[in-house]
Amino acid sequence: MTRIPLISAAIVATLGLAACEPTAPSTPGSNVPTGPYVLVGIGSDTVPQRNVGMTIEADGSISGQAPCNHYSAPQTAEPPGFALGALTTTEMACSGKAGQLESRYFQALSGANGIAFEGGVLTIRGPTYLTYEPGYRKEK
Repeated sequence: MTRIPLISAAIVATLGLAACEPTAPSTPGSNVPTGPYVLVGIGSDTVPQRNVGMTIEADGSISGQAPCNHYSAPQTAEPPGFALGALTTTEMACSGKAGQLESRYFQALSGANGIAFEGGVLTIRGPTYLTYEPGYRKEK
């Protein structure tokens, strides 16, 4: 009798996780899926807070939420290239560790020149690498 609730719970959990998975590649011939990602690393440093998110849209543009501010930008290069247009952000005050992370993140994102999706990990390359996993940022 207890198997039915366990099976139902397993199905619901599986469907919930599937909602976090990226979808089809954004550009024909690209292996970079669209959808939500969460930042897990900047350069050689991990980002354990999981408080930076990015969504890759079907047209290749990006948008997301850093520790304090929302951001968006058009992306004009064909993968594996990566070239952002003007990065637009809200202007909320951001200080301390959150402000340092946000500043470092926006600088790395603006200087990026390549993108790849391998083994379930998204990497945006440039002078400082950004590493993402599929999923959503952790809310405060």
